[in-house]
Amino acid sequence: MIVDDARMQLFEALVMNDGSKDRTSEIGHQFEAKYPDTFRVIDKENGHYGSCVNRGLKEAKGTFVKILDADDLFDTNVFTQYLDFLSSDEVRNKADMILSDWEEVDNDGNVVGNVMKYSSYTSPFKVSQITKLDNQNWFIHALTYRTQNLIDMGYKQTEGMAYTDHEWIFYPISMVKNAYRFYGVLYKYVIGREGQSVSYEEHAKSIGKQVGMVESMVQSYRSYMNKVEPESQGFFKDRINIVVDNIYHLYLFVLEKFNLDTEPLKRLDNLIKDKDSELYESTDNHTITIAKIKVRPIHAWRSKNKLSWQSVRTLYRLANKVNALLHRTYEQ
Repeated sequence: MIVDDARMQLFEALVMNDGSKDRTSEIGHQFEAKYPDTFRVIDKENGHYGSCVNRGLKEAKGTFVKILDADDLFDTNVFTQYLDFLSSDEVRNKADMILSDWEEVDNDGNVVGNVMKYSSYTSPFKVSQITKLDNQNWFIHALTYRTQNLIDMGYKQTEGMAYTDHEWIFYPISMVKNAYRFYGVLYKYVIGREGQSVSYEEHAKSIGKQVGMVESMVQSYRSYMNKVEPESQGFFKDRINIVVDNIYHLYLFVLEKFNLDTEPLKRLDNLIKDKDSELYESTDNHTITIAKIKVRPIHAWRSKNKLSWQSVRTLYRLANKVNALLHRTYEQ
């Protein structure tokens, strides 16, 4: 049993079988038969991540909704505490979003990476109070939303591709008036699994679609930002900058060895230039530190000076080689 009998009545678990060929459906239906008031299996054709989210929202009956990715898990003891937290009258009636902590673990549940603990906030708090550091570490693992808000805004996630979690951690925030902080490492994000969608190879295969998703966010983010209180708009500006800066970095540096066609990135760059001069200037001023040297990578790429751009890439390669060498040294 996952939690005690009384708490089993406090939540529903929608098992989204996205056309899998393994035992997902079989195991899911076993749980459904044993706990029919808690588990429901939805067997559907493969449509990738977004289609599972969209179907789940159509089926969800609970007050709140939280996504648990395939192969990840919740800490059982913390989940019990979390159910009690969600069941309190104040949270159940007022919370639009709940922020909770997460950590990176291996297949055996051992912590092997980041343990993400967000800032302390006095609940309820506003989006405008979210720190820039927390915004930079804003991940799907941390967020729970009020289901009705998602329905009211007509939320729909891009289908047919992975990596659409950027949408989940951006658009619904426009509906958040009251946010609550839960203190506990609830979500365990499993990393290092072979064939995982976050691998560089998988990123390279879908980079064109990822750019398309970012294009859509660039085109629509102003309209979403205008729906929130003026003091909270800074969060949206920072968030879209983080998303855009990330896609440039991914394309130009992380996936460099795959010799990607740069046309999708050029298309995005032209869109930003034409659509939003403030965003274009902000990305142009984006600065990173490579080997203790501060550089403006997007500016260098945009410039006509090939020497400047090649210098930045060379610094990046050298820094990676040094880091890899140091890592091997520490392991010995």
